[in-house]
Amino acid sequence: MDKCPECGSRNLIRDPSRGEIYCADCGVVIEEELVDQRAEWRSYSNEEFMKRARTGPPTNPMFYDKGLSTRTPKSLVHSQRLRKTLDVSWNERETSFALGEIERMASALKLPREIAEETALLYRKAARQDMLRGRSIEELLSAMLYIVCRQYHVPRTFHEIAEVSRVPLERIRKAYFYIKRKLGVNLMPPNPADYIPRFCSKLGYNRDIETKALEILKKIDYISKGWSPNSVAATAIYLAASTNPYTGVVRAKIARVAGTTSTTISNQVKKLKKDLCFTF
Repeated sequence: MDKCPECGSRNLIRDPSRGEIYCADCGVVIEEELVDQRAEWRSYSNEEFMKRARTGPPTNPMFYDKGLSTRTPKSLVHSQRLRKTLDVSWNERETSFALGEIERMASALKLPREIAEETALLYRKAARQDMLRGRSIEELLSAMLYIVCRQYHVPRTFHEIAEVSRVPLERIRKAYFYIKRKLGVNLMPPNPADYIPRFCSKLGYNRDIETKALEILKKIDYISKGWSPNSVAATAIYLAASTNPYTGVVRAKIARVAGTTSTTISNQVKKLKKDLCFTF
C-alpha cells in the first residue's frame, strides 16, 4: 500500500519500534503488529558491527563456494592454508580457476558485474551437465562470455574476446556453436547499430559521424542481410566518415577496430554503389 485509504495521502510513516504504519496527515493506523526485522543490538562503529553480526553477505556466483564456506580467523594463517589444502577438491579448484578467468576477461573488456556473474552461472550449468570433459576451460569461458554479452545486448565481437582470451579465435567459435547446441541457447541476431557508438568512440570520431553512420545503416538495412553485423557497422562508419572532408579516413584502421578486413569493407561499399547507386 502506497497511500492512505482514508485521506489518500502518500505521506506514510513506518514505525518499526511499535510495528505500525500510519498516515502522517490524518493519523489513521494502516497496518499494525508488523515484525521488526532489524537487529536486536546496536553498533556504533564498523568494528563493533562486524563483531556482533551473525549473518554474512548473500551468495555470490563469482566465488567457487558461492561465499558460504566457514572462514577461519585471520590470525590462524597456518590453519587457513591447511583448510585450503584439505577442504578444496579438484572440482572446486577448477571452478575457482574458471571464475578467476571470467573476472579477468570481463575486467579487460570493461563489462558490467552482472555479465560476469551470469557467465559464472552458465559455467556452473555446463559443469552440472558434464560439458567440460575433453574441452579447454578457456575456450568454453570465452564462448560463454560472448553468449552472455549477446543476451544482455552489450556488443562485443569474437575478435575482441579473442584478444583477451588465451585461445585462438576459431576455437572460441567452435565452442560457441557447441554450447548453443548442448544448452539450447537461442540468440537474436546482433544489431549493427549497437556497435557503431563504441567503434566511433575507439576511432575518435565525433557525434556527427556517429549520427550519419546510423542514418546510412537504416538505408542499407534491407540489402545488408546476411552480412556480419560488425562489418556492416564498419562499412556504415566508413561511408559516414568519407562524407566529412575534415576526417582522416583510414579503412584499415576502421577494419581493425571492427574486427573485420579492409577488403570486406571495400567489397560491401562496391555492392552498395552497384545496388543502391549509393554516392558519398
